[in-house]
Amino acid sequence: MKVIINVLLYLMAIGIGVAFALVLSASVGWTFVYMLVCAPIFSFFITLFLTRKNRVTVISDIDRTMLYKGEQATLKITVRNKSIFPVPAVKLNLSMTGGLIPEDTCSSFVVSVPPRSESTVEIKYRAKVWGRFAVGAESVFMHDFMSFFKFRLPCVNSVSEVKVFPDIPEIQGDSPFLRSAAEMARFADDTEETTESESVTGFSGMPGYTHREYVEGDPVRRINWKLSSKRDKYMVRLDDEIESVRQNIVLDSVGGIDIYENERAVEGMLAAALGLLKCGFESTVYCRFNSVCTKFEITEPADVSALQVRLADFSFEHPFTGQKIRNRVPVDNVLSGGNSGALMLYTSMLDKGLSSEISAAEGQGITCAVVTSEKMIKSSAEHLWKINEDYSAELIT
Repeated sequence: MKVIINVLLYLMAIGIGVAFALVLSASVGWTFVYMLVCAPIFSFFITLFLTRKNRVTVISDIDRTMLYKGEQATLKITVRNKSIFPVPAVKLNLSMTGGLIPEDTCSSFVVSVPPRSESTVEIKYRAKVWGRFAVGAESVFMHDFMSFFKFRLPCVNSVSEVKVFPDIPEIQGDSPFLRSAAEMARFADDTEETTESESVTGFSGMPGYTHREYVEGDPVRRINWKLSSKRDKYMVRLDDEIESVRQNIVLDSVGGIDIYENERAVEGMLAAALGLLKCGFESTVYCRFNSVCTKFEITEPADVSALQVRLADFSFEHPFTGQKIRNRVPVDNVLSGGNSGALMLYTSMLDKGLSSEISAAEGQGITCAVVTSEKMIKSSAEHLWKINEDYSAELIT
């Protein structure tokens, strides 16, 4: 549309020049007309000359590629002109991303560069949502002086990938959700012997388990974090059997189109792993990276932090391509892992395919608690929980 307007204005200017030559001054008017007719030719060839032999180069660079939510990264795009002609206009179209919010809402910039000089555009982004995002110049075009023609320019490191770490929210240790998760792990454990005392009254190893104060040399994995926080000193579990009961936590490999729901599923899973650990329960987390199921043993807080960093590389698969995605519930891994026969499944897309896999897993003796971040829940699966905004969970069924 803009090109059409420029052409119309150009033809109007030629018409004015012709009228001026016929009515007022032939010499001045025709000279003006000849200049207008030749202008697009000169404009085209000078711009074409600038696009050859790297006379004009565009370089994109970002100062940080890994961010925590709330942190900033600065993108710099430099247009360098090595010729003796000025660069008329270089249009930079930025890659649009939903999780990194630019301070300037413009999606494109126009840069003019004097001879043998350079111009730099800086855009600051703030990380708002967990995920992997492409940042940079999606396309670069050089326009001629009259904006009739445009030529695509290559850009060095045109698009960079920026990874944003998920947060690790905290869940209250006495929340019904964590209590239910612990009880599921216990009841699903098929070990006949137990060192749990008869006076056990609830979850997290409060009254009912044998403890003593931590001394140097004790394994960190035996610290009861909830009891330690209440007594303001580290307390160590002495019974080995309850330590052997681990919860299995699975992050669904399939996500929806809502990046916030996907994020809540990831961060909710991290919150559960940390919450169970602080209450005295270790866990095994299963995630799929590049279609390969990866296992993470959570035995101390550092393991949760390591998982947080690793999840910067995680991305959800999307079923909208029509390809059927299988093995979203790692039944074989859970059954061969030696843990309890219970799992917590975090998902942002509880569709028919996942529901079918959950039913198949329960048919093999695995007790499944499904935790979803979807706003509209269409499933009526047993043990279904919904993640709230504070990352606690409410029981749906």
